[in-house]
This record gives sequence, structure tokens and C-alpha cells, in this order.
Amino acid sequence: MIQENTESNNSKQSKFSIWGKELEPLAQEGVKKEISKHKVAGCPIFYSLKGVAIIELSDGRCFEYHLRKNGTREIIREVKSR
Repeated sequence: MIQENTESNNSKQSKFSIWGKELEPLAQEGVKKEISKHKVAGCPIFYSLKGVAIIELSDGRCFEYHLRKNGTREIIREVKSR
């Protein structure tokens, strides 16, 4: 009986893994579309690149920034676009 459960679990994990691999490119494409819409609207996007906080402006310029305790952003330096 334990063997049956293990086989059943492996089958479920396998199906889930396949589903995840099929879903990933669709999710990434959706994120790219949303980022594009956001930038077209003139809004910056924020992300981390190798642990560095980045703000990317709608014109494509990217800056490392630091968030101050009072909630304002301090631009550290310009960085190359991704």
C-alpha cells in the first residue's frame, strides 16, 4: 500500500512539474506585457539585480537606489540597462 501511494505521488509530482514548465513561459510573457504597459504609462519599475535595488525609468535608463528611512529614494549611480 505504501508503494502505491509513492507511485501515485510521483505521478502527481510529474504532472505538476510538466504543468509548471508549460505555465512558466506564459507567466513570463504576461509579466513582460505588464511591465511594458507600466513603462508606456510613464511609471518606473523597481527590481533587484544581484542584490542591488534598481529603478528603471520609462525611457529605459536604470539607476541603483537606496530607500531612506523617511521613505524617499536616493539615487546612487546610473547602471547599464538589462
